[in-house]
Amino acid sequence: MENLLSKEAEAFFAQSLHSHPIGTLLRQCTNATTLPWAIEFKCGNCCKKASGARLVGICGGLLILAPFDPSGIIVELFGEEGVINTETARLVLIPLDNVCSLEVIALDVNGG
Repeated sequence: MENLLSKEAEAFFAQSLHSHPIGTLLRQCTNATTLPWAIEFKCGNCCKKASGARLVGICGGLLILAPFDPSGIIVELFGEEGVINTETARLVLIPLDNVCSLEVIALDVNGG
């Protein structure tokens, strides 16, 4: 899956991330930028989770996510019964006010 952001754009957004409190936290975490992330967020009255993402930056009150690997970002929509829809995205923009949690996904010893 092709990357939608140029290297220059990613560098610009990375600077914005580092000046935000989330960036301050990232600098304190060992290997936080070398592991995939999962971000839970509100979308209207629904809850969604974007998994397998890299935190690229923050711009205009939006958290910018790009895929951690070529397979893309998995976005799950949750309902009362659990996951009701799954999509794959190449880029995700989430309003910071809608972010519920940021999770670093631990890779097992087998690399998966």
